[in-house]
Formats: sequence, structure tokens, C-alpha cells
Amino acid sequence: MNKEIWKHPKQESSLDEAEVPLWFWNAKLEKGELIRQLELQTEVGVKATNPHARTENGAGYSGGYLDEEWFSHMKTVLDYKKKHGEKMWLYDEIDWPAGTCNKTITENEKYREQYITIDKIPVPAGVPFRLQLRTFEGAGMFGMTPDTDYSAIPLNIHILDKETGKPFPLSDSFLYGIFGPELEFKSNRDAEAYVTHIHVDAYEYGGDESVNYLDKNATDAFLRSTYEKYYEQMGQDFGSTVTTVFNDETRMCNAIPWCREFPEVFRKRHGYDIRQELYRIILPGTENGRIRVDYYDTVAYLYQTRYFKRIHSWCEKHNLKFFAHLLAEETLFGHVRYSGDYMRQNRYQDIVGADYLGKGIGSLNLKFTSAAAHSYGKKMTAVEIFAGCGWDLTFDEYTRMITFAFQQGMQTIINHGFFYSTEGERANDWPPSEFFQWKYWNRQSDGNNMIRRLQYAMSGGINEADVIAYLPTETLQMHCIPDQNFTHAFSHGPFLRDDRAVHVDREIQLLFQSMLSANIDFELLHRDAIGNFAVRDGKITNITNGQRFSVLLLPMCEVLPLGMAKLAEAFAAEGGRVVLVDDIPSLGTDKNEDKEICRIMGDLSDTGSIFVCSSEDKNQILKILNDSIPHPVVITRGVSGTVNQHPSYPAYLIDPYMHTGEDLTGVQFVRYLKDGMRNTLFMNYGSNPETIEVRVQTKGEIPEIWDTLTGEARKAEVVTREEYAYVIRMQLPCNHGVFIVSSC
Repeated sequence: MNKEIWKHPKQESSLDEAEVPLWFWNAKLEKGELIRQLELQTEVGVKATNPHARTENGAGYSGGYLDEEWFSHMKTVLDYKKKHGEKMWLYDEIDWPAGTCNKTITENEKYREQYITIDKIPVPAGVPFRLQLRTFEGAGMFGMTPDTDYSAIPLNIHILDKETGKPFPLSDSFLYGIFGPELEFKSNRDAEAYVTHIHVDAYEYGGDESVNYLDKNATDAFLRSTYEKYYEQMGQDFGSTVTTVFNDETRMCNAIPWCREFPEVFRKRHGYDIRQELYRIILPGTENGRIRVDYYDTVAYLYQTRYFKRIHSWCEKHNLKFFAHLLAEETLFGHVRYSGDYMRQNRYQDIVGADYLGKGIGSLNLKFTSAAAHSYGKKMTAVEIFAGCGWDLTFDEYTRMITFAFQQGMQTIINHGFFYSTEGERANDWPPSEFFQWKYWNRQSDGNNMIRRLQYAMSGGINEADVIAYLPTETLQMHCIPDQNFTHAFSHGPFLRDDRAVHVDREIQLLFQSMLSANIDFELLHRDAIGNFAVRDGKITNITNGQRFSVLLLPMCEVLPLGMAKLAEAFAAEGGRVVLVDDIPSLGTDKNEDKEICRIMGDLSDTGSIFVCSSEDKNQILKILNDSIPHPVVITRGVSGTVNQHPSYPAYLIDPYMHTGEDLTGVQFVRYLKDGMRNTLFMNYGSNPETIEVRVQTKGEIPEIWDTLTGEARKAEVVTREEYAYVIRMQLPCNHGVFIVSSC
């Protein structure tokens, strides 16, 4: 790294998008005031901005959207940015979530989210039960006769024996009249009927902001109504002044989302008609769970390809980068409930995004997001941060949160937000504003310098971690029984109702947090990215970016894709260490894979190539990991880890997750490789400065200490010198990070 850039980071234009605030347009806009606020941003080094209209139910932005008035304001920003050689992003919506074009797309019912409800009705023995028969899609049964082959017609009802769970053949209970077959069921055994319905919410009652993200036609309507208009007005500056599109907080609103092409896509992926089996996803048990895995896989695939891929393709064609962040990134439960599979939704983002609400620190959501980015070889990440921190947010808390975000793999800070106005209720819109209204605005230039230095040191290379863990999304999917009584926006949402799901969701958080607390960094593998990894020279290697791993961790993987099992087998064959937690995988993502999964795991067990640990014994797991990985940087004296005050969330969904009250104490470090150097970022999360000694492997000169806030860079104090290492002593301040910079 260049010390002049480190000392004067504002002079380096490649770092101008290290900080890109959401600029809240929340009042009637005036050209003179827009220019004044742009000048204020330039003065402190914030040279990229992202205008974001906030209507606040009529109390905020007042003006047109995507009309002549709107684009006159955008032209004011664009002209300023072009004149000053600065950048801007486009927020692709008014308010949020994205995809509605100010709630006009959803005026068309066919673009609103479709979803399924499944009613369970007790049918006592000996009591006649009637229900109006319809097809799964809700069509009538007119013209059908006793000669009709009903096995090929998905119906809206299934009746099961209450004790055995065995389905009754319904056609035996059909009565025929002028309207076709009618159901009158009676049994000498207790039974349960399951009735499915397809719904679309009324526009006035939630449908206005519930886009069907599984429907490519809804996405195309969004592109036509919003993206094409921006291209018409500003397209000549795409890729130069206008660099990126910001897509905000999309999600599946309802627990069992659906779309018109779902059955066809599902059959192509899984080989059977989901309409005949869908009712089973609310039932417990392994066989029903396997249908859940297939269902959530299809939700995730459609969300990824019908929404994100189509927007990314448009952006790529028009020379724009695409950024998005989703909802409920914090837990596996949230990943499955709102995205089907959160990790794979990041494949088609250029800048992989996260959201972080509240001033606490310690959540895993930023780690999940950066790991997803790295699994696809993405070169940049970003986090929307500081919403809900309150007006009492201090500058020390501000720099502390920024450093935590970078340690978790974020590389760009998106301030939420810079308020155009704080008049009246505007001041209460998820404050604070980190703009000129903030009492620490006089330190914002220092903060911008720090953000630039962090991005400079931690971009353009790779995160150096020694452990690669498979994220057991499919196991959670298998046991995640959808709760149909909740949509979104609640502090106390639906419980996980399956004990196994509760265990997996909780223990994966506790395991990953214990690793981070012990300064054992890791990356995550998932189903959609397995093809990006291979075994090379005894290491699992990410072939998209060159990351190399010494240990494979398979935690709570009751279900494991066959491709992942084969990767484990190849790794073990070259002497790699494979660590299993709780489960030896026995199920594939397809039943046809089960036998081969069992063979591979049996062979690995027989040859002693795997270690099986209990999730309850985190110390054993940490010892095995520590004994199996290299330690090019290690704290030898002083505080050598962190304590997380809030290592896991309860077994119910929260929307949104607020991090206020979460905290870390102690010392954490992460390593980043760039241009033949190892940049190790240390952060003291305690309330007092700490002195530590660190052993640094290097064949080069004495390591240096580079301060992210002050810009100071100096030789480290050497305690002892070894042949290929130095032991150095360093002082760690509170609330901002310092790097040890050493040659690899």
C-alpha cells in the first residue's frame, strides 16, 4: 500500500465510492438547497451520493416521481457531480421495498405476490364431510365424469388418516351431478382434511407493496416503468458519473409464496408435481421435510432468476453495477423464510449488500453476506448502516460500528442517512442523520478518511481464512414448517415449531460466534456455489478468487448435496481435515443421492478421515480447528479474543432485527491479502486501551502499524525476532482499528 494514499486518502479518486450515503429527500426540494447540501458532502470527502425519496406517509417528500419535476432534481445532482468529477447511485424506488415503482406495479393484480394457504380441518370418524371440489388453481370440476383420470388432476383437497397419515383415495367419495363431481367423505376412522387456496391480497390491504418477485413479468414491468425511464433521462452518463443501482429490502411477504409458473419449474427441477404434494409442507417428518427442501429450493431459484438475474442483466447491458440487500439476513430461519435460500440471492449482484439496524454490534448477518459474496468471487460488498441508532450516536460509536463492519467483510459504507430536512416528524425517521444536523458533523471528514483507508486496505485482494464451513440451509429447510399467520414487520414473530429446526438455527449461530470470538475466521459454502470450489494441492480452493482452506467444517448437515460430499471426499483423499458437528450426513438433496452420500460418509469414517463432534462441546471443536490451521498472525500476550454478549437470537422471527443492545468486548482481528502483503486489522472492542504482543510470520522487513483514524504509519515495536517471524508489541486504542502490515 502507498503511504501517501494512506495519509491523504481523499486525494485517491478510486476510493470516492467508499462512502455512499442514502440522501433522504424528505421535503419539498429546492435547487439551491440541493447544491448547498452537495457542497457540504464534497467538503468532507463524501463524493458519491444516493438520492432516496422518503414520503413518510405524506409528511416527507412532496413532489412528482419519475416525472419532469423529479428528473429536474436529478439533473441538478447529475450536473453537479459531472462538474466536480464525482459519482452518484440511483435508488430504484420511492420508499421501499423495491419493485413497486411507487406502488403502481401492484395496481395490476397479476403482478402482486401470489401465496398459498393450507387449511387443516378435522374429520371425525363416522361424520360425513363435504367440501366443494376444485382444481388446485381453483377451477371448477364441470364436465368431469366417473371415467375421468383424476390422478392427473391436482385437487384443492387431500384427506389423511389421522393416525397413520395415509391418504384416502378421494374419487371413491365423489358424487356426480350436473356440476360434475362433488365430495362427500365418510370413514370409520378419524381423518384430517388439508385444503389449499391460492391468494392475492387486495391492493388496499397490503397488496400495494407485495410484488411477486417470483414472476419475471412483474420484474419486467418494474424495469420498464423505472429503469428505462432513468436510461432515457440519464443513460448517457451511465457507467461514468452514474455507476450503481441500489435495490432495497425485497422479500417473500407470505409464508408459502407462489407464482403461475411454479409447477412447471418445480417439475423440471425435481421431477414431480408439487401441486399434488404441497399440503405436506406443513406436516412434520422426514418425507414431508424432503418436499419442503424441494419447495424452498424452487422458491430460491425463481427469486434468484426471475428477479435478481433479470435486473442484473439489464444493468450489465446498460453499464451499471447492481447492489441489493434483502431482509432477515441474521439467521438461517430468516434466510429460508424470506428468500428460500438467502445465500444464493447474491449471485447476480455486483456489489453484495447487507443492512444493519441499531447501534449494537456482534450479529452474523454481515458475515453471511460477505461469505456469500466471496463464494461467487464478487469483488465488492456494502452495508446500509446506522438506521435506528438514535440521535445520541457518538462519533466513537460510529467508528466502532464501521470497523466492525469491515472486520465482517464489508467494504463500502452506505450511511442511513443524510437527511435533507429534520423538521418536525422527519427527525424521527429511523434517526440519526449523519449529515450537517448531527452534533458530530465536524468529525465527519475524519470518519470519511477512515472509511477510505479501510476500503483501500481491504479491497482488491482476498480475505484470508483457513476454515470453510458448509451452511446447513437444506437441513433447516427440511425442518422449517411454515407459519401462515405472519407476513412481515413484527418484534415477536412466528416460532420455529420443530425442535430440530430450533437446534440447527441456534447452534449454527453459537458455533460461528465461538469461532469468531476465538479469532478463527471462516468462509461459507452453500448449495449454489459448490461448483466454484475444488481441491488443489491438498487445499479446498475457491477457484473464483484463489482463497485456500485447510479445514472443512460440516455442521449439523443432516442433508448434504452430493456435490458437497464429493468435495469432502476429494479433500480427505489429499489429507485434508473434515470436521462434522452432530450429524454424519445421510440424506442428499435428492433421494437418488442418498446411497452415494452414505457410501462417501461411510468410507470417510472407516478411514478415520473425519472428526465428529457434538455442538455442545464448542471447546473441542475450537481445539481441533486451532490444531489444524496455520497461524501466520497470533496474539501471544494480552487479550486474545472477544466475548459476544448476544451470541444468538431466540427461536422466533424478528422483522427487522435491531442490533441495539448487542455488544462485543475484547480483541478481534482478521487478515486480508493484497499485493503480496498481509493486512491484519485489529480492533479493541473494550472500553480501555489494550497492550498486546503479536507473533507475525514474515520473510520481509519489520511489520508496520497503520492507524485507520489518524493515518499514521510506523515500524512496529519488536519484542523478539525469529528466523521467519517477529513478535511485536502494539497499543490498541478503543473505538477504531489498526493494521499490522507485513509481507506474506
